[in-house]
Amino acid sequence: MKFNFTPKVTYRNGFILVAVLICFTMNFLSFDYGITEDTRIHNDHGKRILNYFKGLDNSAALSPIDDQGKYMHISDSEMHLIRGMNGFGGFFDLVSNFLYQFFSFFGVYEFNNMINSIFGFLLFLFCGLLGKELGGWKVGLLTLVFVTLTPVLFGHSMNNPKDIPAAAFYMFSLFHTVKLLKELPVITLKRSFFLILNISLLINIRVAGLMFIGYVLLIVFVWWFIENYESKFKKIKIKDSLLLAGKTIVICMLSYLAASIFWPYGQTNPLLVPLEVLFKVKEFDEFVSTQLFEGEWRGSFEMPWYYAFKSLLIIQTPLHIIIGMILIPLLYFKQVKGEKLQYSIILFTTFFPLLLIIIGDVNSYSNSRQFLFVVPPMIVLSVLAYFKLFKLITQTKIRWAVFIMLGMLLLQPLRFMIVNHPLQSTYYSPVIGGVKGAYGNYEIDYWGFGIKPAITWLKNNVAPEFDSNSPARIRMYYGEQSKLAYYLDKTPNLEHVLERRDSPNWDYSIIMLTEARYKKNIDVNWSPESTVHKIKVDGIPVCYIVKNTYQVDKHLLKVETEVIKSPSVQGYIELSLLYYKKKDFFKSIEASKKVLSLDPNNSIAYNNLCSAYNNLLMYDEAKIACERSLLIKPKTTLTINNLGISNAGIDRRKNRKLTPKEYLSLSYNYYKLMEYDKCIKVSAELLELEPNNVVAYNNICSSYNAIGNHDEAIKACEKALEINPDFQLAKNNLNWAKKQSTQD
Repeated sequence: MKFNFTPKVTYRNGFILVAVLICFTMNFLSFDYGITEDTRIHNDHGKRILNYFKGLDNSAALSPIDDQGKYMHISDSEMHLIRGMNGFGGFFDLVSNFLYQFFSFFGVYEFNNMINSIFGFLLFLFCGLLGKELGGWKVGLLTLVFVTLTPVLFGHSMNNPKDIPAAAFYMFSLFHTVKLLKELPVITLKRSFFLILNISLLINIRVAGLMFIGYVLLIVFVWWFIENYESKFKKIKIKDSLLLAGKTIVICMLSYLAASIFWPYGQTNPLLVPLEVLFKVKEFDEFVSTQLFEGEWRGSFEMPWYYAFKSLLIIQTPLHIIIGMILIPLLYFKQVKGEKLQYSIILFTTFFPLLLIIIGDVNSYSNSRQFLFVVPPMIVLSVLAYFKLFKLITQTKIRWAVFIMLGMLLLQPLRFMIVNHPLQSTYYSPVIGGVKGAYGNYEIDYWGFGIKPAITWLKNNVAPEFDSNSPARIRMYYGEQSKLAYYLDKTPNLEHVLERRDSPNWDYSIIMLTEARYKKNIDVNWSPESTVHKIKVDGIPVCYIVKNTYQVDKHLLKVETEVIKSPSVQGYIELSLLYYKKKDFFKSIEASKKVLSLDPNNSIAYNNLCSAYNNLLMYDEAKIACERSLLIKPKTTLTINNLGISNAGIDRRKNRKLTPKEYLSLSYNYYKLMEYDKCIKVSAELLELEPNNVVAYNNICSSYNAIGNHDEAIKACEKALEINPDFQLAKNNLNWAKKQSTQD
């Protein structure tokens, strides 16, 4: 029997295949992205919420409103941060931390980014599903492609823990609202459940999601109004209308109340908290972000009324979507009433929030990323507009020309996303000349997306030149330090330090382009002095790696002079580090001992001693210093690492694994520090490996001379000269020993 099976290729199957590919690709690529300005505080917020539900900590339920009735500024103190974050329900943060308990073999922020990418994918997926709902699987497939090839959305989907989850639930809610509209006057239990679930979680993540309750009420009313308008409201079924209104109100009330299910502070008063937070956040005016917009540095309350509209829908939007938005009026040409209503609803969900920004004079900054949720609905409409255009074009050749043109437009953001990975969030539209046109006119990297690529460059190009005893010290001035510290703590030979720009105690500094705001007297097209590498997007630098050219010798002389005049703990610590940097480990030890004479419990001095001793191969002394440092300040990572080196060195010496060169260096170092007995012992160990090592015998001779045991010195030097009669240094030491012996 012969079977003929031909797989059925449909747009539905194509949609599923593309969706699966996008999902796996986003998950895989998420590990290439760094963390943003808000990542740490959201992760910590999630831990507190999780601990609240475990019954371990109630801090997540504290009010974000102070005694004066104002919303707390999270930058004022740690407690202000904890309480201020409680104004966010934090569903995404809770989910990430809950799941991390079972996947802790990942890095915590790498895992966060992976979960973030899943929410980003779900956002893209529901854009596609909404497109399918309005125009079939063909529209859904192209919508999925359009939204994925929106670089800013794609980039934020990887590491934006607040705006992407909010946008995702906005689209989930919009999708089910459109489904509701198509099913009216019936409101099924299934649709009610999904509306309550998604709207409540939208409110949980961003309290501005309360507007969606208004959307549902408005949409049901508009449907009812249109349905009864043609009969001039003479055929109204009162019972059915009241039932419809009642069901709608119940959905809205339950959505409002359910927002507090995963919101600890919301649980303190589910009826009042969401509205309280909404109005208090609106009144909050203590945070002002200085931003570059249209070539001028402005405060976030000084932006022109069209700031959000231009930032979200023009300057960072690919050309294929902009053209699609221009074509949207075609959707109303020869279209049935029900479809026009659906399009109008989606259009409304884009422009109403933007209108609120204008009317409410909302504090908008960072290219209005807080309102990213208005972009996906416009993408759906732009795809529908293209299909309407295809339908209106009757000539095949012209239609193919439009297809080809659209394909070419899609290649532009695709190229950008591939070439500039993982900096897709810095995309700017060709309508303003791309990133080159944005340079000097708009904020390109306001959130530190370029930090992770900079760390990667340091890892590949700087770390190999340093070692764990003396790691390259990396600083960053602007923004949340965890963006740098988290990755450096896991990178060998690189160390995060908090130092001023004019300090000698750092080796490389990462400087973001956005730091130009602090030097407004210079042109924005700037490059910091001593730049050794630039992180670029389409040839435009967004992040700089600067090498410290501070003159160590000059500074060393200055510090030496200062400590002579006024001895101080801090002065000698700095001196020990400067000597260490010059690899003068003997003087570094001397300076550290000065510190301990002034402050016997200084853990830094003991750690510096440990590092210096390790470099001199004096592992026993290094171990003692490290252990004392850890007694004073346990769990210090650098000291623990240094102790590991000490123990490894002790083990190598114990098992006679040191090289002859290392033995000679160690014996010399002991001699230099006047540890003559140890010099003799080390030299004897070397002679066990190399019985004819004349330098070892000479070192023994010199050490015995130093302690006054001239008879033993003579024996050692004579042995050296038996092996090598021409060894002049041994001859000199022998003559000295004999001369001193006759005087004894």
